[in-house]
Amino acid sequence: MTSSSVLVVEDDDAIRLLLTEYLQVHSHVTVESARDGVEALHQISTKRYDVVVLDVMMPKMSGVDLLDSLTALRRDPSVQSLESLPAVLVITSVSDGDVPDRVLAEHCPEVVRGVFRKPLEIDALASEVERYLR
Repeated sequence: MTSSSVLVVEDDDAIRLLLTEYLQVHSHVTVESARDGVEALHQISTKRYDVVVLDVMMPKMSGVDLLDSLTALRRDPSVQSLESLPAVLVITSVSDGDVPDRVLAEHCPEVVRGVFRKPLEIDALASEVERYLR
């Protein structure tokens, strides 16, 4: 039994459910989910995750805003679950021409480990998730 955990942050119910189920079965990890950045921020601040699969375009708090918040929270000594930040794999439907991968990766280079465009190549995403499990 593994102690690795993944958080899928995606506002689209169908995509969130698909990713959660696929990663649980194929990567043999505990997978939790959040519907938006606000919910995810709460979860990340109270529990350690090895990998976060993060959508960019979401209501309430975007993926980019969540990355900014993680960086700020890491500086708060009272948030012990963020002693080390999870690897973040960004998923987005925005084209590379509109927002290049390097812009997303350079926004928060200490955590963003990859960018995947929708429609997702789910096997490639799962392989990348496995790469960052502790």
